[in-house]
Amino acid sequence: MTRLPLSRYRVLELAHLIAGPVCGMYLADMGADVIKIEQPSGGDASRAVYEQLPGGESPVFVTVNRNKRSVALDLSRPEGRRVFARLVGRADVIIEAYRGGVAERLGIDYGRLAPINPRLVYCSLSAFGPSGPWRDKPGLDMLVQAMGGLMAISGEPEGGPVLCGAPVVDTIGALLAALGIVTALLHRESTGEGQRVDASLLDGALLAHAARLSVFLVTGQDPGRHGSAHPYIVPFQAFAARDGWVYVAVWIDKLWEPFCAAIERPALATDPRFATRDSRLANRKELIGILEGVFCEQTVQEWMARLEAHNVLCAPVNRYADLLDDPQVRASGMIVEQEHPRAGHIRTLNTPVRFQKTPGGIRGPAPALGEHTDGVLREAGVEAAEIARLRGLKVIA
Repeated sequence: MTRLPLSRYRVLELAHLIAGPVCGMYLADMGADVIKIEQPSGGDASRAVYEQLPGGESPVFVTVNRNKRSVALDLSRPEGRRVFARLVGRADVIIEAYRGGVAERLGIDYGRLAPINPRLVYCSLSAFGPSGPWRDKPGLDMLVQAMGGLMAISGEPEGGPVLCGAPVVDTIGALLAALGIVTALLHRESTGEGQRVDASLLDGALLAHAARLSVFLVTGQDPGRHGSAHPYIVPFQAFAARDGWVYVAVWIDKLWEPFCAAIERPALATDPRFATRDSRLANRKELIGILEGVFCEQTVQEWMARLEAHNVLCAPVNRYADLLDDPQVRASGMIVEQEHPRAGHIRTLNTPVRFQKTPGGIRGPAPALGEHTDGVLREAGVEAAEIARLRGLKVIA
């Protein structure tokens, strides 16, 4: 059997909802032994705050917590922290995604844990980073989208700010944290040193719109809101077809003439109002009005065939239901089938990175709350009598 890339490493995950668990999910998909530390009274909030599958399972929880083990341990109790310290001694990585100051109040911050295990890689994944006036504020994806500038440039020109329909900032932060962890482990391989790693959703949000923000930092010109359109290139947006929407990207001048041929409007190619990128940008409103009247005449698939025949970049604007039948999405292998012991047969998302020789993937279901508590504690050398005592005190479950 092929050994997975991260199978040597044990990770303790102190996180709930999306960002921290997605970081742990990626490491677990790649073979790491990810132990999810959950509060005995309820566990990860995503177990309950989203829609429920048969068996009472949350589709979000079962997706982002597969391949993990669950230990129900009360870290607010001194007995729980003593048990946790034993787990830290055998761990390689901690993912901590509490709001600022919580880890310090619990006594499980890097400064307290590093002496127990100097080789420990301690990743703190926060909303706003480890310093600054917002350090201790609780943060969610949409709050970071707002204060990080993403929401201000999203939406229709005459409308208000718009939230991205999926929590992309959570996911970017999760993958940055995973990258930081793997980088720190590489450093440890050569030096033996552990270290603290910090990743934040805010930093990820700023990086996410570098292509727009970088222009502003040089010119001082705010791109504003343009709906589905590009602020600097026209036509580069979604158009309503007869039965849906198609996205068109005429991103360089040499595609303008082929585009005009594809839509059977050859005169537009030499019209001085539209012949160059700068002229199309200057006359955006007039050009878009013309194109909207053209695109509504045909179906999405008819436009796709015409545009692709002229090598114009285009894509259907898929709804979620369309994704299941899209041949490229199917070829990606990202939507897969899984058997879950409580939820039954479900469709879920695969791991997003492929390796030729050591492919990761789904090996096991998301755990029940505290499902692996006894086994993990026994691995840490905790005797059966002590496990029973802790359970009687409700420190573990």
